Amino acid sequence: MTKQIFTLSLLLLFGIGLYAQPKAVGEPRVIAKTDEPLTRPVWSPDGEKLFLNNGQWEVTVSGAGLRKVSDTAVQLRATSCTNPLVLQIISEPLQVASQVEGLKSLSGEIVFNPVLSPQGDKIAFQAGNSMYICNADGSELRKLGTALLRATWTADGKYIVVGIEGNDGHFITKGELVSVDIATGAKSMLFSSDKYIAFSPAISPDGKKLAFEDYASGAIYIMDIQQ
Repeated sequence: MTKQIFTLSLLLLFGIGLYAQPKAVGEPRVIAKTDEPLTRPVWSPDGEKLFLNNGQWEVTVSGAGLRKVSDTAVQLRATSCTNPLVLQIISEPLQVASQVEGLKSLSGEIVFNPVLSPQGDKIAFQAGNSMYICNADGSELRKLGTALLRATWTADGKYIVVGIEGNDGHFITKGELVSVDIATGAKSMLFSSDKYIAFSPAISPDGKKLAFEDYASGAIYIMDIQQ
């Protein structure tokens, strides 16, 4: 009993959550590859498809039916979010910080890559070299860390998963996926492999799968995850 209490105290002291952070299960599998690089996977609301390259391509989760889509479909997907602050960040990335009271400490910074939580109550975004989180109206701004790229939310809204880049000063040599507890800021490695340079994670609506782009091959991969 004494040992259990001591272990619990250490967990609380170092900001490590009592609930397991997301982790990868099994090996990634390729679902889309073409002659041109495929990037930035985004899940359809029903979790049956992925939209790629800012919505210009789509593919089913099985990997079948990879195809380019119309400009009209691309525009509809780009405007599907209705949160006013997310839309403002997208349309005015340089001005938004000075216009929203809760973000004024970031005035002068370019604010980009906003992602609304599944519950619609929080937004994760990048500004400068850092990742931030705030309420859906811009209040309660918090910094989660530096050099964290392109957030995606877990289905329960308790974690984000981000990319971390490694380079040799000239070329990108590493891409890892890390989960971040939004309550404590505690970080945990979700996926790291010398086989892939993993960026742009995207968690499925049911929270059971994660897609990412492989910078090295230009392909899109998908893998199972669990908490």
